[in-house]
Amino acid sequence: MAQMPEVGCAAAVTGPHDLHAVVQCRNLDNLFEFGTDRLGTPPGVETMEISPVLRQVKQIETRVDGDRLTDPLA
Repeated sequence: MAQMPEVGCAAAVTGPHDLHAVVQCRNLDNLFEFGTDRLGTPPGVETMEISPVLRQVKQIETRVDGDRLTDPLA
């Protein structure tokens, strides 16, 4: 999965799921196609959950003050 061009991040995690992946798709139809046709159900996977991001409010490694970016070195 990590080698697929749509996958920006794939990580083994603890908790109710064993794997967390972030994929970039053009739209919901493309996401559905990726989840069903490209990814399918890998061997050993019992369940899979796909949750589209409706709005990103903060990007990883950024610091904000209100609605403005701040200097990370300050």
